[in-house]
Amino acid sequence: MRYPNSRYGNPVEFQYYAQGQTAEEIGRRLKRNKHTVHRWLTGKQKMPWWIPEILRLQRLEYDLWMHQVGLGHRRTKLGVTRADVIAFPDFRPPVDQPTNTDTGHGNSQAA
Repeated sequence: MRYPNSRYGNPVEFQYYAQGQTAEEIGRRLKRNKHTVHRWLTGKQKMPWWIPEILRLQRLEYDLWMHQVGLGHRRTKLGVTRADVIAFPDFRPPVDQPTNTDTGHGNSQAA
């Protein structure tokens, strides 16, 4: 249990799993009255600890089912690459060639 109070459920976690659904839909899934669910969502009444846990497990089961039937989010397939295909940019500045400071006085004047 992630919520410090083991008697009541975490209202933030409940709102996360309830987002995008009406109180009537959540009440039907939890076999509770829609007015009770509305009071839980607004924070007027504390909810039992198992309410967010049931919603979490239902979401997990739904995601697993979607993955098994092939309708879930598909992962990006990674291709196999070879070293000669990848071109890495050179971030080092080019090394300047020493400039020839020939002043016409011979090599003794070059600094």
